[in-house]
Amino acid sequence: MDRDECYQLLRRRTLGRVAVHIGADITILPVYYALMDDDVVFRTAPGVKLDAAVLKSRVAFEVDNGNPPWSVLVHGYAEELRDKQLQTQARARLPSDWPAGERERLVRIQVDSVSGRRLVPAS
Repeated sequence: MDRDECYQLLRRRTLGRVAVHIGADITILPVYYALMDDDVVFRTAPGVKLDAAVLKSRVAFEVDNGNPPWSVLVHGYAEELRDKQLQTQARARLPSDWPAGERERLVRIQVDSVSGRRLVPAS
């Protein structure tokens, strides 16, 4: 898939997975997300996702679908959004259907690559 098609598919979803590498561990966690320009934004609580953002770590982000089967993979650097104007923009885009609990910190993945593929079932 080309970049435009990948972004079209990313805009259709609100649930994805972020993969972070902290120390010797790689952790993959679900997040409700939105796009802000061409970057991924999501809410989080203190923990491994926020740690990765504070450290400006390189992360992966993935969204997929089962029928029809497709997958979009994003790579970039995570950062905590601290600028009030950017926080307001991110909150306006984020879905309201996130899990219970305090998730008031905002993370942006500054995308440097996006790729996708459609999976063709065996005939």
